[in-house]
Amino acid sequence: MPRGHQRPPQDSVDSILLAICRRDDLDSETLQHYFDRLEDEWTEGARDKVLHLLRSRDAAAHTAAILILAEVASEDDLEELEDLVTDPTLSDLAKLALAPVLKELGSEMVDDGMVEYLNDPASAMQQMQMRLLELVGKSEMGIESILQDVISMPLERRLAFISWLGSCNDARAAQLLIPLLENQPVKVATAVVEALEQLGPVALQQSLPALNYVLSTSAPRALKQQARATLGRLMMQSASSVDTPPSQEIDVMQLVPHEARASYIDGTGSQLVMLSWLRPDGLLKGINVLYQDTVGIKDCYGIDGMDKERRASLVQDLQEQGFFSFVVPFDFARALILQASETSKQLRRKLPISYVIWRSMLENAPHEDTLPETALAPLALDAETLALAKRGGELFQLPEFLSWLYDPMERTEPFIARYLQFYSTEAPSQGARKLTAPQTKKLQRLLEELVDEALPELIDDHWRERFEQRLRLQAKLFQLADREQDARLAQAAAAVLSPDSQVPVEEQDFLRTLVRMSIEQGPLRMMFASLNQNGG
Repeated sequence: MPRGHQRPPQDSVDSILLAICRRDDLDSETLQHYFDRLEDEWTEGARDKVLHLLRSRDAAAHTAAILILAEVASEDDLEELEDLVTDPTLSDLAKLALAPVLKELGSEMVDDGMVEYLNDPASAMQQMQMRLLELVGKSEMGIESILQDVISMPLERRLAFISWLGSCNDARAAQLLIPLLENQPVKVATAVVEALEQLGPVALQQSLPALNYVLSTSAPRALKQQARATLGRLMMQSASSVDTPPSQEIDVMQLVPHEARASYIDGTGSQLVMLSWLRPDGLLKGINVLYQDTVGIKDCYGIDGMDKERRASLVQDLQEQGFFSFVVPFDFARALILQASETSKQLRRKLPISYVIWRSMLENAPHEDTLPETALAPLALDAETLALAKRGGELFQLPEFLSWLYDPMERTEPFIARYLQFYSTEAPSQGARKLTAPQTKKLQRLLEELVDEALPELIDDHWRERFEQRLRLQAKLFQLADREQDARLAQAAAAVLSPDSQVPVEEQDFLRTLVRMSIEQGPLRMMFASLNQNGG
């Protein structure tokens, strides 16, 4: 039964958990208040954070988690708590500490499973591991949750877990093994290949494409050699196998594209892309990917079993926090993500394990033979384009260009220092707050002189090529948002920015405005950079 509040809920869940873990002087009234707050936020994330405490190696965190669960957990949490007891990635101590809580909630496991675990740990562990595979078969979210725990294990324990997966003779094990091929040390990836071979015919439909993928990437030579040899042996098994077990992967043909959204690209080349599919039961499955054009995919997280209203609410929350996005064609969003994945591979950067888990949703989804272009084509440098490009600086009046400043900032610092020096020599020092009109004109002349000096020093062909591509992508996004005039202006600025353009950098309005703003805003950017370096 919900308890009444004694005072307003001002404490965050994280601060409450930290206090309960680290302080031993909390009075009963404060604890009661903390329990009330946790109960209010229980299904909105507090429960997951409390259960996460059980996965740490900190005895104080275990104690705090059990204290909270004993006070706040209800029968609605019973199934999830029982799953923890059958989770081989959770420590034995944490499982045993849960026994009083489970008993209070009426779990039969306390009388059966927990006793069995104490009397016959080997048999009980096997049952736990099979329950884990059942969780794998439910959705990608289960796989992601398990693998986040696996990759945090000590190396030897991780290898032991992989070895068990190879010997379990269950095709679902491949769904845990395959993502570990890409972002783990070579020793772990080698153990995964061995485990896939040990699984043999039961997981051929998943193992063969995964091993082929290793051969097509920049994996270490020794790993490729092992993958090639294993692939050959598994293909021989495939040819001689009469009945190959069906794949356990989700049937993407049963999923209907629901919505694709994308943000505008920012000044660092970053963009958020969100895809969601409609499941047969009417709920949504989806992935959200953050990428940067210079490094590829940076982060990814999935959703599953979410209703449409909740999804719309999350999108609205993001927009209120400044992460604006709009609806785009589904294949266009897929093309952006697959292009970012290819960039990661070319740069030999590890993909987030969460992306590897969800990748089949993108690569196996029904689509046209050719994905759409993600950027508008270059414009011809005719008189109309050149005339329009002379207004390229107007792009910085749009909110989508507020973050478009020169990068890396360090190269602009000499020009920023000279800009700041003006104030130490010319600015009023006797209480006046504003520059006089003559001083303002002098400052503007200095700024234009700095821009003239900076442009040839800062802007090279590589920089021009990168920002030209960003402008053409931004133009495509404007076009998709029915902002044709903004799209055309971005295209024109990109046309003269191209390294093939004969227009000098000093005469390009887009570049002059970008460098001018970078110098003017330089002091503020340097202050923020200093605060970040100092942990402020």
